[in-house]
Amino acid sequence: MNESLNSFNIAVVEDDAILREELAHFLRNNSHVVTELVTGLGLEELLTKQRVDVVILDLNLPGVSGFDIAIRLKKHHPEIGILMLTARTSLPDRVKSYNSGADLYLPKPTAPLEILAAVNSLGRRLAKPVPMEIWRLSTAHHALFSPDSSQKVLLSPIEEALLICLCQANDFTQDADTLCQVLSRKTYSPPVTRRALENIISRLRKKLADCMGDDTGQFIRSVRGIGYQLCLRLSIRTDNPVRS
Repeated sequence: MNESLNSFNIAVVEDDAILREELAHFLRNNSHVVTELVTGLGLEELLTKQRVDVVILDLNLPGVSGFDIAIRLKKHHPEIGILMLTARTSLPDRVKSYNSGADLYLPKPTAPLEILAAVNSLGRRLAKPVPMEIWRLSTAHHALFSPDSSQKVLLSPIEEALLICLCQANDFTQDADTLCQVLSRKTYSPPVTRRALENIISRLRKKLADCMGDDTGQFIRSVRGIGYQLCLRLSIRTDNPVRS
């Protein structure tokens, strides 16, 4: 099992089904969240829905090549790490990969343990520090206030309940089923499902990102096999609310 405490969201873009499935299975067994993709188009669609930390990318793909995908990633998503994993091992291909934006380049075949070590190292190196200032949640204003009160994020009742539940949980981590139960009590009908929970968290991440100028989605982290973790230092204020 993965000795790293970090769990990264990984996209494996590979048209060899056997290799893709085996690599994805190995990475999942080592605590990472993995999405399997065949084309660059599939990767672009994924990036509109969720955060990706590392992309493992082949060069020879249907449609757009791995070189062009890497160029687009570095232009529009510079926070994402790119690991080229390819049978094309000539010096010109290696140089072109790095010039296109690759952070690491591994030849096929490479032992899964080495790929895992490379992913862990790349993910840790590129991870952005989580803001450590203490934000304040005012239940009177139904809003989050920045440490200096200069920024305000309005919250729906269900978003407020979500943040309170995460803030009060051990290690700021709560399982998905408990979150669904808590949020269901804030709605009349229907009950909050896991899919609905994902949508609520996605919208809240966007609100926070728009306010803080950060689109990496680091504020609420998915914890594989458990649920979600609040990565924003937060205090809850029920009286004497901050004046906006």
